[in-house]
Amino acid sequence: MVSNRASAAPVLDREPDLTEQVEALKAPGQPSRRWNMPKISKQAKLRLKILISLVMFGSLFIFGKIDLSKSWEIALHANLWFLGSAIVLFLSSTLLNAYRWQLLANAVGLRKPFFKLVQFCFVGLFFNLFLPSTVGGDFSRCYYLSKGTGRYGGALYSVLADRAVGIAVLFMFATLGLLLGPGGSEMAWALKAPIFLGTIGIFGVVPFMPKLTKRILGEQNWITKKFNDSTAKVYWRDKNLIAVSLGLSVLMQVVLVTVHILIGYALGLTTIPLWYYFVFYPSVAVLGFITPSFNGIGIREWAYTYFLTMSGIDRSHALTYAIMWLGLTTLTSLFGGIVYVAGHFKISKEEAEKLQSQAV
Repeated sequence: MVSNRASAAPVLDREPDLTEQVEALKAPGQPSRRWNMPKISKQAKLRLKILISLVMFGSLFIFGKIDLSKSWEIALHANLWFLGSAIVLFLSSTLLNAYRWQLLANAVGLRKPFFKLVQFCFVGLFFNLFLPSTVGGDFSRCYYLSKGTGRYGGALYSVLADRAVGIAVLFMFATLGLLLGPGGSEMAWALKAPIFLGTIGIFGVVPFMPKLTKRILGEQNWITKKFNDSTAKVYWRDKNLIAVSLGLSVLMQVVLVTVHILIGYALGLTTIPLWYYFVFYPSVAVLGFITPSFNGIGIREWAYTYFLTMSGIDRSHALTYAIMWLGLTTLTSLFGGIVYVAGHFKISKEEAEKLQSQAV
């Protein structure tokens, strides 16, 4: 039976889920048929990710033949001026992210002051690292952007678009790095293939999804309507908006690469060619993104060690570099925690559960 709640005023901007779509298409009196698929709880997924990260991180010490005392010595003698500059620049990259998101949010009619969006981005970073099992960073951004408007769907589309343009540039940089840089040809295809396929999918398929869904699925299909008739359609129609967003993403990646260069200089790694930073950072970031783990921890450390040793850096320096980057991202997340507390951005458990159950 189709629920009567469809006639009530919607709390959030969302499409009916797949079950509701199927029920709506059934003839009256036709019995409902459902498939009970096994589900893995969020807690189980989180534990699995943490286990993978711990195994990967631990194996780096067990099989990597790294002199920990040397790594510690390298860290103690790091240049604090370069490290301080890296921290400031890394924090400033969030301003670019907030501005890009503001443009995308404005396009769906959700207007917030720039400073507020900066706060939301920092709080999202805090949630991403410290509260992944309760409220994810993207979910928190959707919540704060839509709060008081009842337009969670539009907020979700803006966050997804923000993620998409950032990931698109990241995949592009990683692909170019693997094709043009040293070490790419020797990397296992099991690692390279997802990066190449992701790049092809993002730039060769995603831009044409509205037309492809119409042709393949038909105009009345609910997926087709998602791409062509929902709030998200503006992102396919406004080419200038996407071009500017991609340009900001490129600029943001340049800033993050500069942060990596400053960390290298802080550790005295002056023999690494500057162009090589544009090769290994995007590759490491994408590997951390596509590999199941707890926020990429363990995967990134292995990847940094791999790419840096390919450029002639010893393993102790490479591991110290990876730990420095982990410390920098953790510090930024802690700063997001300060913003969260100072800005009174608390989300009650009831609100979180309610919004998660109604999200697209």
